[in-house]
Amino acid sequence: MKNTFFGKLLSSGLQAIAVQVLGGVFFLVIAAYLSKEEMGFINWANAMSVVLTMILSFGMDQVVVRRIAASESSDWASAAYLFHSFLGSCVTFVILFAFKALSNDHNYKIEILPWLFAAQALLFSAGPLKQLLNAKQKFAPYGIIAIISNIIKLLAVYLFISANSLSIQAVLGILIGCAAFEFACVLFYVIAKGYFTFYFKKVAYFKLLKEAFPQYIAILFDSCLAYADRILLLLLSTAIASGDYGFAYRAYEIAKLPVVIISPIILARFAKIFIGNSKLSDEGKKQVQGLFTVEMFFACGIPLLLNMLWSPLLDHFYHGKYGSANSSEFMILSLCLPFQFYINILWTLGFAAKRYKETTRIIATTAVINVVLNLIFIPLYGGNGAAVAFLLTSVIQLLMYYHNVKKHIMEFSSKAFVVFFAISIAAYLVAVAVTKVVLLQLLVAIVIYLAVSLLSKQLQRKHLDILFSFLKK
Repeated sequence: MKNTFFGKLLSSGLQAIAVQVLGGVFFLVIAAYLSKEEMGFINWANAMSVVLTMILSFGMDQVVVRRIAASESSDWASAAYLFHSFLGSCVTFVILFAFKALSNDHNYKIEILPWLFAAQALLFSAGPLKQLLNAKQKFAPYGIIAIISNIIKLLAVYLFISANSLSIQAVLGILIGCAAFEFACVLFYVIAKGYFTFYFKKVAYFKLLKEAFPQYIAILFDSCLAYADRILLLLLSTAIASGDYGFAYRAYEIAKLPVVIISPIILARFAKIFIGNSKLSDEGKKQVQGLFTVEMFFACGIPLLLNMLWSPLLDHFYHGKYGSANSSEFMILSLCLPFQFYINILWTLGFAAKRYKETTRIIATTAVINVVLNLIFIPLYGGNGAAVAFLLTSVIQLLMYYHNVKKHIMEFSSKAFVVFFAISIAAYLVAVAVTKVVLLQLLVAIVIYLAVSLLSKQLQRKHLDILFSFLKK
């Protein structure tokens, strides 16, 4: 695919569609046939598995991308990272399996943890190869592989559902099989194309570990920040509450699709801009603000539309199992979307400018705050408490990242964030007040949001031109 902005966007989008959308759809489908308790156990074990792989990563993910994107002579980093991830995954699986075998407490979440970790570990081991391709801005190959894998996953679920035999054991088998398929395919591709060799440099590996170490501290806290809610919810509340919240969180992750698509493109672009520099030029600042304005338009518009549709659609398809039953959890989580989009841009600026210590400090502080807030709110409000803790943490994290970027990189205007957020809330309130018909509510909300954004000139053609100019270079 041609190395244009649209080519990069489409190629990066393939990965996001596969991982974020199809992967999320898989869990939303099985949620219709497994009980809330079973989904609660799956959500907990999956969160634990992801945290373990994040810990094993040692913070190498983004360091590998930045190294390879900045220099063609740094391809060795992917081989070093593959060695590290595969060995660490094998050792961790053996420990988890031994713990399960030796445990006298036949707790269901402990029973399924090693197998969910096995699936996650295979995807984690494919990560260095995916990062190699991403750093070279070749997003399509892994995206195609991941889409095929996730389609197979959905077809397998359909077959089990048709045979009326879908169970947690079947789900685990599907996840492990498709993860192994992904790993094998991407490994074969990078070897066949000559992008990757198994040549391992011990000195270079330890150099990579040293460079990644400051980021590793951030990863440890980031894992707490990202998954503390789903881990603590099952421990402090009920499996049913975990199932409800996990479903809402899956939908929230799918809603983050735009930022997932564009993030690897932005990171690679920022890495090149900051080579030899720690500050942006005036033109660079103008481009970043244009990018930010467009992102905020979508970041505030997405939750507006989803909250209009949530209860009516899900009540219909899930027969009341999900929808109105967890609408409050989703509404609170959806309010985090604009904050997360904003945080992503600020984090990317800081990381590309090598402000590792500041980033680590922010993540560590907010991770501790997040755990404390979850410990306070979950026992009181269950899933709603976890959602409130996540929202409050997002607000605090945004303020800290904003201060970091303003102090070390550039002055950053938050006008687009505030204005689009206010317009989306106003559009929602007006739409639900004027009619009870869902489709009319949706139409009214869209018209108000677009009209006010354009007529007030908060979104203009120049913002899109700046965005395309920035990303196509």
